[in-house]
Amino acid sequence: VATAFQSITPSVCYILGVSDNGGSTSELLRVLGGPSIGDLRSRLTRLINSDGHDSDERVAIKELLSYRLTSVGDEHVIRDEWAMIVEGRHRLWESISIEKKETIRGFLVLFNFEILKRAHKHFNFRNGSIGNFFLTGARLFFGSLEAAIFLFSSITAIREPTYVLPVINTNHTAAIAALLEDGQTLRGQCEISHPGQNQCIKSMNPIDAFSKLALPNSPQLDDDQVNGNLVFSKSTEEKLSAAIARIYYMNEYGQEIYPLPNPKILDHLTTRTDLVYSIGSLYTSILPCLILRKVGHAIAHSPSLRHKILILNGTTDRETDGYTALDFIGTITNALNEKLVPNRPPSTYITHMIYLSNSLVPVDVKAVEALGITCVVAEPDPSSTEPRYNSSTLQTVLESITKEIEPHPYNAPLL
Repeated sequence: VATAFQSITPSVCYILGVSDNGGSTSELLRVLGGPSIGDLRSRLTRLINSDGHDSDERVAIKELLSYRLTSVGDEHVIRDEWAMIVEGRHRLWESISIEKKETIRGFLVLFNFEILKRAHKHFNFRNGSIGNFFLTGARLFFGSLEAAIFLFSSITAIREPTYVLPVINTNHTAAIAALLEDGQTLRGQCEISHPGQNQCIKSMNPIDAFSKLALPNSPQLDDDQVNGNLVFSKSTEEKLSAAIARIYYMNEYGQEIYPLPNPKILDHLTTRTDLVYSIGSLYTSILPCLILRKVGHAIAHSPSLRHKILILNGTTDRETDGYTALDFIGTITNALNEKLVPNRPPSTYITHMIYLSNSLVPVDVKAVEALGITCVVAEPDPSSTEPRYNSSTLQTVLESITKEIEPHPYNAPLL
């Protein structure tokens, strides 16, 4: 999808959530706290241009920052490989110039230092992302998530007018919860979308941890007992006990909170001409960016937005089992309307909907267009047996929607 956007214009602003608590990110949150940076790192590495001058070095940096330590095997072997990387002896450093190598390595060393300070928490390096470690080290050094993103972008030559912004600019953990229609509450993105095979135990405070270590017969916890979200599979997920009624942000005590969005996002919403709700998990990827204070009002009252485009998923998942296109539209509308009185119609927030011709999500074109939303069909990727978008086809469809406006410096998709 990013390829389609970048092919239309480099002036793209990607808005990404900071509430994911699954995979290797869960281990960073358990030991170091702070916002989730996995989605930010993933988008940043995908934006690294592998063509042109110094392409070999950029390819090497992309490989390094996309690299994951193995999720299986002996823990000591995994830690040895991490030591080779942080000491600069790993093969991944071979094509990277000395100045960039030492810059990146410096923040990996800082990250390693912070882990060693918290040795009682026994950080698990399995499935660890080097890019996540680098961003975390930079965030801890600068005390700023956006400064860490700026450093990442500078080293990898991701230049303005392409922006990658966290939806909440914070140094603290941002967690979401889902209230189901049967009254049950699921806390944390991982529990909502892809729960681990084992329940996580509560992290131990330092005094209790050292007390446990002091006992000669104290049993050692297995890695999956310490963090049940470290390795998960989306292909084996079980269904929710009931449909999701709403998503909200919560504090560490489970109480609902109402964060403000990154101010830069509100600025972009008042100057951009095109807004795109991209494909992804509806309740854990898209809605956390929409339920923040002032976002619905900014989209509804933007003086510049002309096209508000929903790219409909080709399939449903655990969060949206049984959903139709109308359900996706209704959920987004309700999220943006939550604090607005009176509520506004769907066409206030969505003007166009792109869907695949072989979509497994039922699309009632007449019913959708009766809401004032224009439906645009796209042909799927011919190389895939699943209903997936093809970047060139998606680019053509997006251009067909936005071409009615003359080129403008801010005429760019906003995620």
